[in-house]
Amino acid sequence: MGLSGKAGIVGVLRNSLGVIVCSFSTPVEVLEVSTVELLAIHKACALCASRSDFIGENISIRSDSRSAVSWVNDKDFGNLCLWELIVDIRSLLLSLGNTAVVFCPRESNEAADSLAKLGSDLDEEVIEWPCSGGL
Repeated sequence: MGLSGKAGIVGVLRNSLGVIVCSFSTPVEVLEVSTVELLAIHKACALCASRSDFIGENISIRSDSRSAVSWVNDKDFGNLCLWELIVDIRSLLLSLGNTAVVFCPRESNEAADSLAKLGSDLDEEVIEWPCSGGL
């Protein structure tokens, strides 16, 4: 594609009260936008799956990519080049139980937008769990 440089995948995990329980920002090589969006969803799912107190909880993973949300939730894959990543996300979602991936416009998710700018400037991944009490 001729793209080079760095981008960032970011996310904010909140409990049912809206309190941030985890945030992450990970630098990645510049990839096609849909791939970056799916990588962010995958990272959020993997972080949730890494905590036993998240399993079976009502979790909503929000993305500002309508395409990525559709591919993860629909029966078809939408983008066959990304089918392995999509299948892995679906598997993580099944293991979590009561978890949904939903569309959220970028304007309504300021925290993730701010982290995205930070993620592209980082040389290594940052994961913060400010609330040790889980969900």
